[in-house]
Amino acid sequence: MRKQAITLGRIGILLPIASLIPFIGTLAGLAVMVLLLFSHYYFSKVFEKPDIFKNALIGTIITVATNILGFILLFVAVGSAIFSLSGGSMESFEIEQIQKILFESGLTIFAGIVMLAGLIVGYYFIYQSLISLANVSGIKHFKTAGLLYFIGSILILLFFLGFLVIFVAWILHIVAYFSIQPQGETAKEGT
Repeated sequence: MRKQAITLGRIGILLPIASLIPFIGTLAGLAVMVLLLFSHYYFSKVFEKPDIFKNALIGTIITVATNILGFILLFVAVGSAIFSLSGGSMESFEIEQIQKILFESGLTIFAGIVMLAGLIVGYYFIYQSLISLANVSGIKHFKTAGLLYFIGSILILLFFLGFLVIFVAWILHIVAYFSIQPQGETAKEGT
């Protein structure tokens, strides 16, 4: 079961690279979540630490649910902006006018806040999951990656600097999955 957890985690953590391929990106994103959740599930069983899976599941659900809610709110905001500009009929209207209405709309701002808050809270739970995994596996890169995910989600407010921090967290997450060894083998030096 430990080998399955490692294999699923390694595939799942490398899968975001496939998101660069057109039309596959969304499917790759869904597959990443599923594979990493299965990996955390198996790790929680192997190490008899249910917090590993529970926190990963809560974090993933919060992130996905708030993103869906945020996109629905943005869709409503765009629809209402188009409707208000067209006066009920679909005559010509300018994209600049729609953008102006959207950036002045409270609904657009609220949607952004919902998505950002969900990301921060979701990454907090994922961080807690990775702390538990680091403690039981002895691979401290999991904890560092989780901390950087959480810090990066907060730093998105600062000129999107957080995306760079999240990218670094992802690289460390890859290193962590490739540092953990199947049962009977020891972890690589100092990790």
